[in-house]
Amino acid sequence: MRFVSQFPTDKQQPNLVFAALRKIAGVPDSQAAAEAALAKHGAAIAKEVLARRTQTNEPARCAALFMALSKLVETDDRPIALLELGASAGLCLLPDFYCYRLNGLEQRPVKAAKDAPLLTCEITGKPAFNPALNIGWRCGQDIHPIDIGEADERDWLETLVWPGQSHRLARLQSAMQEAQKHRFEIEASDAVDGLEALVHKAPLEMNVVVYHSAVMNYLPRPRVDAFMTKIRALPVHWISQEDPHLFPDVTDAQNNKIQPKDMLGRFALALDGKLLAHMHPHGEDVVWLAGD
Repeated sequence: MRFVSQFPTDKQQPNLVFAALRKIAGVPDSQAAAEAALAKHGAAIAKEVLARRTQTNEPARCAALFMALSKLVETDDRPIALLELGASAGLCLLPDFYCYRLNGLEQRPVKAAKDAPLLTCEITGKPAFNPALNIGWRCGQDIHPIDIGEADERDWLETLVWPGQSHRLARLQSAMQEAQKHRFEIEASDAVDGLEALVHKAPLEMNVVVYHSAVMNYLPRPRVDAFMTKIRALPVHWISQEDPHLFPDVTDAQNNKIQPKDMLGRFALALDGKLLAHMHPHGEDVVWLAGD
């Protein structure tokens, strides 16, 4: 705690500090080893904390995103222009290029190659899943985009995976390999202040969808409120995967406000402010609530 207290408030994040420690000194095998690493490499670790951000780019969240997009195109079959806020390296901009194992059954989108990364998700309920989903344009935004063409940037994303979670590390590495086959822009800008300009980049004839996951918890409450005001005024669809406490106005199918206490430790998956499902924060499972 003494070590962490030296940083600005927005840098006092366990994930960030522990990842910086591992990047500089490797994975400690005990509390004593962690304290020894801080004592020996404290200055280098602090420099890493101040230079880096927590940008966990979890591709497994794409299973829930694919379901939400499939639900959306049931009523609007125009090609999708997908915009992701807080995109990091953009791994979640490629849901149509991944393959999915849902409750043990493989689902392969039309665009996914035979060797596409395989994302596993346990499903409760009957979500939509459209293999012909057509994403015709995609663009990301991040305050500090990650360039996975750089070995050091790839290493940082890998370091953000918690020790012992070898399945997540393998999934991340596979998704990074897939992402390097595609061309898309990740704009360096602010998710709130740059929102309108980003939306205006999208082709007018397409169905514009703004998506974000685990982003809003890094913003102060007034900035979240400002974002909600802006997104609701724009001619776009809005898909969010966030802590349900952040969006108290999200409602369920009966137009009742969701109860965050019923989703402790879960993310709410919502489309245009309507609850579709709740899910594991890293996409391991989805409980679909929006009907067939």
